[in-house]
Amino acid sequence: MKPIITIAKNAGFCFGVQNAVNIALETLEKSEGKVFSFGNLIHNELVTNSLKEKGINAAQDLDTIKSGDTVIIRSHGIAKSVEEEMIKRGFNVVDATCKFVKKIHQIVKEYSLNNYHIVIIGQHDHPEVIGIAGYCEKKNFTIIDKKSDLTPLNEHEKLCFVVQTTFDREEFENIKKKISSKVYKLVEQFDTICYTTHERQCEAENLAKKNDIILVIGSKKSSNTTKLFNLSQRYCKDSFFIESICDFSKITQKLENLKKIKNNKTPLNIGIAAGASTPKELVSEAQKVMVKKFEESQNKEFLDGIEDSFVNYKEGKRIVGTVIFANNDGIKLSIGGKKDGFIRKDDVTVEAYNPENYPQGMEIEAVITSKNDPDSGCVLLSSKKVQEQKMGDETVESIRGGEVFEVVCESETKGGLLAKLGNYTVFVPASQVKENFVKDLKPFVGKPLRLTVVEIDDAKKRIIASQKKVLAAERKEREDEFFKHVQPDVIVSGVVKRITNFGAFVSVNDFDCLAHIADLSWKHIKSASDVLKLNETYDFLVTSVDRARGRVALSYKLLQKHPFEKFLEENPIGTICKGKVKSVLPFGAFVEIAPEIEGLVHVSEASHNFVKSINEVLKAGQEVDVCITNIEPHTKKISLSIKAATEAPEGVDMAADSADGKPKRAAKGKSAESVEYSDGGADNNPFASLLKGIEVDEK
Repeated sequence: MKPIITIAKNAGFCFGVQNAVNIALETLEKSEGKVFSFGNLIHNELVTNSLKEKGINAAQDLDTIKSGDTVIIRSHGIAKSVEEEMIKRGFNVVDATCKFVKKIHQIVKEYSLNNYHIVIIGQHDHPEVIGIAGYCEKKNFTIIDKKSDLTPLNEHEKLCFVVQTTFDREEFENIKKKISSKVYKLVEQFDTICYTTHERQCEAENLAKKNDIILVIGSKKSSNTTKLFNLSQRYCKDSFFIESICDFSKITQKLENLKKIKNNKTPLNIGIAAGASTPKELVSEAQKVMVKKFEESQNKEFLDGIEDSFVNYKEGKRIVGTVIFANNDGIKLSIGGKKDGFIRKDDVTVEAYNPENYPQGMEIEAVITSKNDPDSGCVLLSSKKVQEQKMGDETVESIRGGEVFEVVCESETKGGLLAKLGNYTVFVPASQVKENFVKDLKPFVGKPLRLTVVEIDDAKKRIIASQKKVLAAERKEREDEFFKHVQPDVIVSGVVKRITNFGAFVSVNDFDCLAHIADLSWKHIKSASDVLKLNETYDFLVTSVDRARGRVALSYKLLQKHPFEKFLEENPIGTICKGKVKSVLPFGAFVEIAPEIEGLVHVSEASHNFVKSINEVLKAGQEVDVCITNIEPHTKKISLSIKAATEAPEGVDMAADSADGKPKRAAKGKSAESVEYSDGGADNNPFASLLKGIEVDEK
């Protein structure tokens, strides 16, 4: 009966290890002198020996390296002081530290300088932990594990906890519970376990629960591989640590025993896991050895089972193929199964495709897009998608701190929008698409959104993101900049966006401001449209700013010349003009002498003759000639005179001989000199008429 063989999805090099190996090989190719890694580049003897054969030796101390030599910092990282010493000695330093480890370096450096006591959860002698401790600027750190007593930490006021990237997840959760049970004054905790470490541990646990035999491939010096084995052994007693091919001899008898127990009635279940520092070549070699052993103990049906498990043509699966040939149509690859793979030229790379860049024997990672290509008869692949996924995964790492990123929405789902970012699914809830709730999400499908992370679930490869937060932050930034410069008495330029019955809304740098109808014109208007036109740009004066309520008031009329000022320029004192009586009051009449310009004709200036009531000589609506006798620019008051604009009747002398410059009026038959007036003038005084004709003794 066919066996069921399951290989962990994340078996083999993790991103950090693969990156370190790639950097080492690229450095070796470019370097002219000797190349060293400081300590073993990764924890795997096969890889270390392979690098040594190629010319990269592992130096355990700096004295074995000379000035001018190249030294590669291993993926686990090193203490800051060691790197500074390397530079001081004249080494060409190449940093291959895993980016997840670098993140921890930044955290401990910052918090150490801020007088936090750094607590590193991990193995005391692990090079990664030693390197992390070396970034505590004030040497204020403690290394703990599950057995450590936390009591000594009570003496520190501020604590910052970080954890080794390959630390056991379950152990870390138990330590966190111990921490939470203590009462510390100020605690900062950072879960810095690499997400791939967590995934590998979850996969190993699931495999162990479902399979008869578990093979954990990797080095016993590797922390993460050892944890995988311990985790597997917890759930499956028949778990085997495979460091090299010779270790397969351990499972030969076990296979025979299980075969007898099952008696070919049920399939044999085998699970394979591999550490982050385990090369894929070792997994492939393990496959060959297993096939050979199964040939000795099983039938061809069993071998087919192995073939099916190692060569799965499921769409969406990532595989590594070897180039058979490359031409203008694309690349044909050997993918380890009965079929070859083919990558069409448009699916090779995100950059321009050149067949010469893909020599025979070159390995290419690709994703299966179709089990069968009718044109080539091969499994259809795309390496371009892998590149895009890797770029997306790199983007995921760069956005964990809340940085803005952009994705194109692929579809609408219940309650929001979906997109892809590398191997992650991005979900944008409907409430997070815009600042205002969006009911119809269809217009956003196929369109780019600018997002920030709300939550990342590495285990489920899921990101919850928000565009609303990005828009709100940008709006606040614009508002802050706007209110920084827009203050009362500042002139701004704005576009009229909306006209209402009480004024106009004006967009100033995309911020809505109000120009009230009373602030648009010096004369009365019925609508703002009498002065402003929609979508036209005008200058306005800022009259008030209310930052708390987000309100800005504008005035258009204050930038226009007041009608009074214009009138003043054209009509100085002494000008005679025509006017219309607008209203009559006991003390005089208001006469409009220009649009929106009125002056006062005092009762004493309404006629050359004595006027008992001004209604006797003036009526509302009556047109009269008036003379401008006085102007007060500050109060915008104009004094008018009708009698100064008309000739005096016979017998009245208008000569201004009095001391105050006011005209004296002669009674009929008398000269102007024979009658004098008080300071207030007699024209408007009823007692003055009683004195007319009385001789006054000069004595």
